[in-house]
Amino acid sequence: MKEYITKLSKELFELKIKIEKELSSGNKTNENLYQLINKSINFLKQKRTGAPISKKLQIYKYFEKMYGISNLFLIDISKEARAVYTNVSENEFQILQIFLEVYESHKKYEKRGGYNKY
Repeated sequence: MKEYITKLSKELFELKIKIEKELSSGNKTNENLYQLINKSINFLKQKRTGAPISKKLQIYKYFEKMYGISNLFLIDISKEARAVYTNVSENEFQILQIFLEVYESHKKYEKRGGYNKY
């Protein structure tokens, strides 16, 4: 039986730590983003899966170039918020599910994907 391990990309992990420090000092500017990151993690820990993103799309090509991924999935965290992750086979028994980015709004996701030119 395969074990799924949820992780954050280095950039997203560093952002989460930064927000935790802000929150502990009383700065709630990024509290919503922090909650979205945690919701994303919990989504996968519940053994749910996101929708696959086509390799033909610009957003896939962006992450392929940036991280060398071979698959990409989208999660609708809320009506507006989105998260993208990839699965990486650690070995035959473990699969890492790595969150690459979390977007507070669908508009930010569309911008990253090049769907709309702002």
